[in-house]
Amino acid sequence: MTMTPSSEIIPMRSSPPAGQPQSDRMTLFLANELFPLMAGLWPASASQLDVNAQGAAVAWGAMLRGLSVALVRDVVMTMAEDTDRQFAPRPAEVRASALGRQPAEVVTSAGPCVSIRACEMMAEARVFQRDRAVLADAVAAELALVLAEKARQGVTVTGKIV
Repeated sequence: MTMTPSSEIIPMRSSPPAGQPQSDRMTLFLANELFPLMAGLWPASASQLDVNAQGAAVAWGAMLRGLSVALVRDVVMTMAEDTDRQFAPRPAEVRASALGRQPAEVVTSAGPCVSIRACEMMAEARVFQRDRAVLADAVAAELALVLAEKARQGVTVTGKIV
């Protein structure tokens, strides 16, 4: 008896189902290149990748949205170099590894920024200089003043009071 791989039985759609935004290029890459590559690299996962190629492509495409085809291919090939790995990686593993390779985005704030802990230390120092004793109620009242002062200055306070 000859078994026909299910990817030949279930044709890949050229467009994803409604509510599943995915580029045609990524879908074609997943179905025609990445899944056969992974099935060859990890034979133990071949049936998993082939049983529901359409559903797997949609799931992988949703997880890998925003990543380039070249980056995904490079990540999978790097994972293939691990000789102890028996099964194909999951899309979340590929995404995490790909994001780890990309340079970190520099986030710029609109203005100066200070942590809540720094504000607490300023309040505590002011109370100590003024009273030569540090009481919790006095520090809390001074902290409110420091936070109001920082807000007037346009300083962003990050963190939270524990």
